[in-house]
Amino acid sequence: MTAEQEARLMAYADRWSASPGQRVTLHAGGPPGTATVDLVDLVRETVLTPASSVPVEPRPVQTGSHLEAPSVPIPATGSIALWVRPHHLGARQVVAELGTRSWRLLLVLDEQGGAEVTVGTLPGRVRVRVPSAARPGAWSLLVAAWEATPATTTVHLTAAAGGGVRDGGVAGAGAHGADLPPPPATGTLRIGAGPGHGDRYAGRVALPMLTRSLLTATGCAPLLDLTTGGDLVEHVGGDVVALWDASADPGAPLVPDIGGDGHHARAVNRPLMGLIGPGGDAGGPAARTAVQLSPEDLDDARWPETCALTVPDETASTVLGIRLRTRSQSFVVPLIVRPPDRRRGPASRPIAVILPTFTYLAYANHRQSSEAEYFGDYSRVTTRRITLSPTDVYLNEHRELGLSLYDSRLEGGAVHHSSGRRPVLNHTADYRWWMTGAPRHFSADILLLRWLRSEGFAFDVLADEDVHAGGAGLLAGYRVVLTGSHPEYVSAPEREAVSAYVSGGGRLMYLGGNGFYWVTGVDPRHPNAIEVRRRGTGDWWDNEPGEDVLTSTGEPGGLWRHRGLPPQELLGVGFAAQGWGPAPGYTRLPDSRRDEAAWVFAGVETDTVGRYGLALGGAAGDEIDRAAPELGTPPGTLLLATSAGAHSHHYLAAAEDSSPGGDTVRADMTLRRLGNGGAVFSVGSINWVASLACRDGDVRRVTRNVLSRFLLPDAP
Repeated sequence: MTAEQEARLMAYADRWSASPGQRVTLHAGGPPGTATVDLVDLVRETVLTPASSVPVEPRPVQTGSHLEAPSVPIPATGSIALWVRPHHLGARQVVAELGTRSWRLLLVLDEQGGAEVTVGTLPGRVRVRVPSAARPGAWSLLVAAWEATPATTTVHLTAAAGGGVRDGGVAGAGAHGADLPPPPATGTLRIGAGPGHGDRYAGRVALPMLTRSLLTATGCAPLLDLTTGGDLVEHVGGDVVALWDASADPGAPLVPDIGGDGHHARAVNRPLMGLIGPGGDAGGPAARTAVQLSPEDLDDARWPETCALTVPDETASTVLGIRLRTRSQSFVVPLIVRPPDRRRGPASRPIAVILPTFTYLAYANHRQSSEAEYFGDYSRVTTRRITLSPTDVYLNEHRELGLSLYDSRLEGGAVHHSSGRRPVLNHTADYRWWMTGAPRHFSADILLLRWLRSEGFAFDVLADEDVHAGGAGLLAGYRVVLTGSHPEYVSAPEREAVSAYVSGGGRLMYLGGNGFYWVTGVDPRHPNAIEVRRRGTGDWWDNEPGEDVLTSTGEPGGLWRHRGLPPQELLGVGFAAQGWGPAPGYTRLPDSRRDEAAWVFAGVETDTVGRYGLALGGAAGDEIDRAAPELGTPPGTLLLATSAGAHSHHYLAAAEDSSPGGDTVRADMTLRRLGNGGAVFSVGSINWVASLACRDGDVRRVTRNVLSRFLLPDAP
């Protein structure tokens, strides 16, 4: 860790949402010494608990995914065989390591794509190399074998590859003997990593196998046609010591050993699974043997516990901050306090606000440098001069804190998992996004909560994961449910819960933009983390064909729209465009003057709403949504106001939107009433909340009118 990293105080908690009385652990790193820690209420902006001292010291973050099987038997004569598909060459990459400190086999790819195996430790070791063993984007079979006798150890290396694996032949083979000590009885096998933290492998691997037989060039040829775990076990038979098949339980923390005695391999830092292996997709699920390893994967920083705190029993639902301070720095970790667990029945408060924590995770540590690669000089999407805060500069320079789902990997490719068990520097109440210079995501949503409190509304705060776990029963007791400003990522249980709430007579206020957009997977085996597989937008982050199934849930990923559940069907509006030029307001439409809707604008004296705001100067900006009957907007939905015709060329239509004709680049405000007393009010813009926090104007008046009306027992 560099001196600059040591100077940065940062921390994370073991969870993002907790109940009163629940224990929460804090994990901190920073300059060596002591810090104080206390609990503050980020909504009321008050201190809850006295400060106490805790020790702090520099903590490294070890990124990089690999497979690791401890205490596997090492036969005197044996082989390691596995398929590899590297992302790139140009750097040394460790493919496999087996052994202990006294005896080690190391299989690597070199800068030119040659394979090299080394057995033994200095000064006595033997090395064998095969040139042109692998190339980016193509599968190759690598087999390293050894035969130890009292007199000598012979080492073999075979590489088999081809344009199509089934047509491939043995590309090269080598053998060399030396006087080495015999291997130990057991050792650790690592796939994709070796000693230390460097030279990690970037690419796919499939079906690593350890045998007690000597597989040389002749014996490797039949393996080219055996591309499922079952086929390999049947062929090698009793000589299999272990065979790790990721298709047997894709996404599990352990990759099962299907051929030996249960020497399961730990999947460190959650590599991507459920991927098509060297045999193509002909074998169905059994062919999804590939595991994608990356030096930049991170699912848990694994810092030791600094201290534990208990949410006070009497704490009403709110958002707390675990505040860590030294003489010169402070860092606040947000913690949502959900209401005490309850069974069915009315909630103690009539309003629930769902904070979009899955979206916060998707954008966790989002880096300006990644967006710069995508947008270039930004001139096509904004007129603002991009100014980076110290936090943004730090994130650009320190990728070891883990990537967001919007960052591209250094070796190429998209990110599919994001975890909260790491310091998240842009998940703070005072963060300002570099694109707008204004609050976004959590820092915007905390302003919504503060406004609700200032208006005297009694509300509970829920996280996405709370609704995911609690389902429709959690929402059923509330008169009104509000979303945050950008609920882009929702899981199937959460979407079902919100839909059931509305269908059951609940009133929903959608106060954001680009909501209910991406299918999001949550795996209880990976707490405080999400999985997203993108497809259907034509962007660089789309998955390879046939690889869009979430390993966390087994369901197809991609857009909810392509699952037959477009956001328009539930919210009345859906993603239409994004841009960061000057943001306009909304212009009222004839539906807003009908008797059943005029109350929304009571006290609004002009035909426009929201021509001001903290973000881009207006309420209809950033990512915006429109009504679209052809995409599911229900009949009878009232179109109250729109920003149509008011956006500059800096706003780009959604890539997947192929609706013919008309002005699709717009934010629409809609109202839908259901016959059972339920209702949905939508604003279709991320910027709405930033304008709500700006001043006491028409945005507040409209929001106040709708919320007050929705709280009434009678139908709105």
